[in-house]
Amino acid sequence: MDTIGRARTRTGASATNDELDRCISQKNIQLEYRWVPAHKGIEGNEEADQQATKVAYKHCGSYTETQNPPQLLDYVFFSHVSRRLTEVKWEESKEEIIKWGKKSKHSYRYELVKREGNSAMMGAKKMIAARFYQPKSGHALIVKYLLRIGKRRDMKCWWSGHEYQTRDHLFKWCKRWKREQKRLWVDGQAGQDGYEGVEKVLKKPKIPLPMSLAFAEEKCSQSMLDFLSCTDVGRISRVVEEADNSDHEESSDAGV
Repeated sequence: MDTIGRARTRTGASATNDELDRCISQKNIQLEYRWVPAHKGIEGNEEADQQATKVAYKHCGSYTETQNPPQLLDYVFFSHVSRRLTEVKWEESKEEIIKWGKKSKHSYRYELVKREGNSAMMGAKKMIAARFYQPKSGHALIVKYLLRIGKRRDMKCWWSGHEYQTRDHLFKWCKRWKREQKRLWVDGQAGQDGYEGVEKVLKKPKIPLPMSLAFAEEKCSQSMLDFLSCTDVGRISRVVEEADNSDHEESSDAGV
C-alpha cells in the first residue's frame, strides 16, 4: 500500500492503477472490476461504505459526532470531510432557526420572536408588506412613479378616471375605494385584531395630514395594511395593461 501511495504522489491516479494491477498480477490474483451505482442498496457496496465510514473516524467515548467531532486520519477522502462539514453547518443552522423563531403551521414562513420591530409588519404576508413599503418609499405601481420612469404618458387614475393619480389620491380621495378609505381614516376596526382610524391615532383630519406621517407612525401600520389587503392600490389595473398591450401592438404594426 505504501508503494501505491508513493506512485499516486509521483504521477497521479493512472500510475496508481497501473501499480495496483502490477502488484495483483505478481500475486497471481484474478481481479475483475465492475462499476456499481452508489447508495442503491447493493449489499457489498453498502458494507464497503460502512467500513470506510468507520475507518474515517476515531470516536471518543459515547458522544455524538456533532458534540465531539472525530479526529480525521491522514488518508480520509476529501469528499468525506466536505460532506461532514456540510452536515455540521446545517445542524448549526437548524439550531439558529429554533433559537430565533418557530415555524408556522399554516404557511412556509417563520414567525420572528425576541426581536424588536414593527409587530404588524412582521406578522403580515410578504406581498402586502411589499405594497406597504413601496408607496412609503415612493416606488409603488402608481401613475406618478410610472410617469417618472417613462412607463406612462399621462397622470390619469385608472381606477376612478381622475386626472391625477398620486399616493394621496389613492389613500384619501379615489372614489373606487371610498368604503375602505372611511375605515382607514375614521372608523377603524373593532375586535381582538382591531385598530383605530388614522385620524384618531394622529389626532389630525386627513385633509392636511401628510401621508408620510401616516406611513411613519407604527400605530397606523395595521390600518394601512388592512387597507392595502382590501384594495388593489399598488397594482396596475388589468384594463390599463390590456390598453398598453394594444398600443404596443399597434406601434409594432406601424413600424412594420
